Amino acid sequence: MRIELEYNARSIPPADVARSFIPPSPHFARLLSRNHTLLLGPRGSGKTTLLKMLTARALENWHHPQAKILASQVTFNSAFIPADIAWGTQIDAFEQLNFHPRRKEAAFVLHTLRAMVHAMREATEMAGRAVEGHVAHLAVNITATEEEQFVKLVSSNLNVVPQLNSLLGLEIALESRLDSINSGDDDDSYTVDSLSSKISLLISAFNGVTRNDNRRWALLFDELEIAPTRVKSFLLSGIRSFDERVIVKLALAPYMEGVGFERNPTSPQPLHDFHTIQLTYPNKDDAADFSSELFIKTFERVGINVSSLEFMFEFPEGRGQFGRRVKSRRKGRGPPEEFRSLALKDDSFRQYVTDRNLFSPSYKFDENSTAQDIRKVMPIVIARNYYLRRFEAGQVTANRSRKSHSLYAGYPSIVEITEGNPRAILTCVGPLAREYQDKVADPESFKPIPRSLQMKAITRVELLLTSLLQVIPLDVGGFEPGKGLLDFVDSIGRAFEDRLLRRPFSTDYVSTFLLDDNVTPSIVSAVGKALNAGAIIHVPYPGSGPEMLLRGLKGQRFRLSYALAARYRLLLTLGDRVSLSTLLLEMRGVDISDSQRTFFELDKSHDQI
Repeated sequence: MRIELEYNARSIPPADVARSFIPPSPHFARLLSRNHTLLLGPRGSGKTTLLKMLTARALENWHHPQAKILASQVTFNSAFIPADIAWGTQIDAFEQLNFHPRRKEAAFVLHTLRAMVHAMREATEMAGRAVEGHVAHLAVNITATEEEQFVKLVSSNLNVVPQLNSLLGLEIALESRLDSINSGDDDDSYTVDSLSSKISLLISAFNGVTRNDNRRWALLFDELEIAPTRVKSFLLSGIRSFDERVIVKLALAPYMEGVGFERNPTSPQPLHDFHTIQLTYPNKDDAADFSSELFIKTFERVGINVSSLEFMFEFPEGRGQFGRRVKSRRKGRGPPEEFRSLALKDDSFRQYVTDRNLFSPSYKFDENSTAQDIRKVMPIVIARNYYLRRFEAGQVTANRSRKSHSLYAGYPSIVEITEGNPRAILTCVGPLAREYQDKVADPESFKPIPRSLQMKAITRVELLLTSLLQVIPLDVGGFEPGKGLLDFVDSIGRAFEDRLLRRPFSTDYVSTFLLDDNVTPSIVSAVGKALNAGAIIHVPYPGSGPEMLLRGLKGQRFRLSYALAARYRLLLTLGDRVSLSTLLLEMRGVDISDSQRTFFELDKSHDQI
């Protein structure tokens, strides 16, 4: 029987999420702290999964080797508020019907209150069954009399009349009140400003009747970016308005137009008032352990036992260490074969080896010279040698088809192109594992996954992004109609490709860009949308954090996702930076030496780009 993999955690119950959950390190451990937390990540990065894993039901059903250690560190009960499938959809309906803004707030507040009561009910039901010791502290004992007292204490303030004086009755009453709001009723008692006091009332009453005044509660808001602006502003700027028993965890896209943290002494400050967790990995090595474990786990779920990912995948052509550091070569061994091959067809590289006498018998292959002259440029050499058939007089005269992705096959490259993104990993491994079972796997002898199947998997990961980018509108003129945001991202990717392959050989690889001041607001918005889609990755400066994105994108450094590396024939490594305005102007054939003209002015002369 085939096991169908589920690619989105939104519709999966927390208990089922837990059964296949692998904790991304160090993100999950940081999320367990009693700090207000912003969880930033693009689509598919696991925000919903991580929040659901904080609930008692998920922790109770989690059996990972680290489960007992990590679950015991969760010192709060959690209420999960799923924006996209609950109040987010309802609010969208209000927008279309032009309902009063107060009703949008009421929908948000009621959903939050209902989730809180549900979490309380979940904790009491947990106490009624046998649970393991590492999660027993999340269970709450309550008698029928105490439960009735609690409901009577809070019902009037919540403006509901439960038919049953129980937690279930209160939850249904809030659901019914929400339905009446959805039907057009007005009720000014559910404003965003009243949320913190209503939550405090619920906690005081529940903790009081259960005789544990110190119990803490977490509000887990998922996909906050789709909420109304007032709600987003309240939660981002009002984190400190909740009392000390409330912990707020906000999952949101990295970029939100028109909403962010205010820059004043009274606004929430990183590290002081909240922590930020970014679910992308500027450096690929940071995602290696999590990605590899999820690769192996996904193979196992399909029915394939993997002893070593390194030998599970057929090596790329030439077994080249593409995108990886090349191991030190023995003294006197000589230059790599790729150096000799490229020198024969690339006159710019031939000049490089000539200047350094790399092919001379007198060249000393000691550690310093090998590191500087060979290891540093090896990935660049491999790429140019693979893609270029002839480079003469400063230009490419023949090259390999863009459709060939075999250079990115093999371990660890096929793992690295998934960027540690759970949805990308499932997209890569799920169909790949099944096709391997059907066409290649031999019970008598082990056979690695051939490059041909790997190339199809790499293409699927690329399509996961490009298909999304095509449907995201691009509010910038001058790009190809019908391609949406993809045409903008393509312009950046082709500009980096041009520097790597279509110019004379250079020891400096450029693959990151700075969002500089010479770009229009529409370009900033396009970068933000690509960031939310996962096509662009933020690269924080040393000493800074991802929360900087909520204060604006200008001045920040970014790179393209490695999932798009094969599309643009780029390396799987972090390179030097260039300003985005320079990149875009180069691709449009504009003379960038005219420093008096900003990109904004040039936009006007090119169909208002």
